[in-house]
Amino acid sequence: MSFDPRPHWRRLIGASLAVLAAAFLAPHWVRPPDLDENRPLADRPAAPHTLKALRAFPKAADAWVADHFPARPHLIGALNYLRLKAGVSGSPRVIVGRDGWLFSDNGSHLGAARADPPFTDAQARDWLLALAGRTEALQRRGVRYLVVAAPDKETIYPQYGPAWYAGPDRNGAAPLLARLNAQAQAGELLDLHEAMTRQARWGLKTYSRNDTHWTGLGAYVAYAAILQRLHALGLTEGPRPLDAFAEVSAPDFGKPRNLALMLGVASFVDVDYPEFRDPAVEGRLATTYLSAGLDWTSPRVVDTGQVGKPVLLMTMDSFSNALLPFLYGDFSRIVIAHNQDGRWREDLIDRFKPDVVLLEVVENGLPSVMSPAPAASDAARRRIDLALAQPHRLSGVLPGPRKLRRIEGGAGDDRLDGTDGDDLIFGRPGNDTINGGPGNDHLRGGQGNDLIAGGPGDDWISGDRGDDTLSGGPGADTFHSFAGAGLDRVTDFNAAEGDRVQLDPGTAYTVRQEGADTVVEMTQARLVLVGVVAATLPPGWISAGQ
Repeated sequence: MSFDPRPHWRRLIGASLAVLAAAFLAPHWVRPPDLDENRPLADRPAAPHTLKALRAFPKAADAWVADHFPARPHLIGALNYLRLKAGVSGSPRVIVGRDGWLFSDNGSHLGAARADPPFTDAQARDWLLALAGRTEALQRRGVRYLVVAAPDKETIYPQYGPAWYAGPDRNGAAPLLARLNAQAQAGELLDLHEAMTRQARWGLKTYSRNDTHWTGLGAYVAYAAILQRLHALGLTEGPRPLDAFAEVSAPDFGKPRNLALMLGVASFVDVDYPEFRDPAVEGRLATTYLSAGLDWTSPRVVDTGQVGKPVLLMTMDSFSNALLPFLYGDFSRIVIAHNQDGRWREDLIDRFKPDVVLLEVVENGLPSVMSPAPAASDAARRRIDLALAQPHRLSGVLPGPRKLRRIEGGAGDDRLDGTDGDDLIFGRPGNDTINGGPGNDHLRGGQGNDLIAGGPGDDWISGDRGDDTLSGGPGADTFHSFAGAGLDRVTDFNAAEGDRVQLDPGTAYTVRQEGADTVVEMTQARLVLVGVVAATLPPGWISAGQ
């Protein structure tokens, strides 16, 4: 019997046509995944009218078809999601780390954090001289200058980096400059690594796994550090507590997640990115743009309606988007300019006469932001050279937060028990019972009236909102509270074991003896140390800061 190939070819052609039809029709039925490749897509090629244009046309047409193929976002998203699950990146601009964490790659493979290439002493000297020159030039005009380095995410969460990443080098530009400047006193350089790492160690979501930037909680840590420094200089009041701000409610597709967007997997991942606003001032903000542009990178002036408060000029990058809502209530006017338009804006200083000039820049961009600058004084040069002559290079990597086992409750009343190791436990809403067990645990009750026991180890415990009962157990424990937290009772506070109370930055409080108990009183909050005599507590048992 002879074989008739025609049915075979009919089926093959029919299947091919069905696949092509589905590729063109499916996008009309299935919503494409969110995708932002961070590059311009190819334009439609013009019809060729010359021999040269005709030769170039096939390549241009191929690029246009490849970029605008209807099913392209679906295919990219599906493929990159499978790659993500396998720990492989589908973009040269994104690195996939442990547990699905994503990190930005500018081509150096986290080079700034790894100090590759090294930041030399000659570069450090030039940088510090520029800082001194800008600082002294502004001081002669009665203006303060502050440089704020926003940490790269991989320096705060090295435990989630790729397997080949050992952690941030101690001789990277930011930590090296911070050490040298502490000796040379060239100017005000605010290194946020220690404060941000501490908060991350306590379970605060200072960065998210799917975005480059700090979250609103991380931005608050930066805000608190900035206001504490300016308050120490006599320029502002201290930072307001986090409770003074309102969390923004937004669906996942409206939250920052730029790294997931680059991979095309933003529609397939959970986005945990808290953001905040200031309801007390946002209705009074008046924005005037200084150029034809009307986006966040455009220079602009924001009048806040805060009469009698100082004027701030801030040159910034994208990290300031989450930071600005915290700053509005502390300044009467904020002049904003993007670093791409210049990091030293004498024109804006002359025009708006600020009280404070603040340069905010991400850590990996820190080496390149100090040019141009006025010449530094001879005295500053001597201090800088003396600092460089002392030993200042360190070995090893900066410590980061340990990787903790994460346990979370639901919306009801939960019983959550930790392991024998170090745990991170969140109760969430409901009246929860939390037992950390052995290990150095981080325990948060969430909303509700919770019962929290730390167990053996050095634990960090926060009842969060509601009336909670807390006990640390053996070890040096930290009990956290804040304005609006409710009534919390600590049943076994023992300063001799190293127990401490930690309040949010800027929290106003009083301490008094009430019968046998020490009471820490805050706005709509009270922390009671049961059976503790206030007069016997050692210095440093309570702090309201980082």
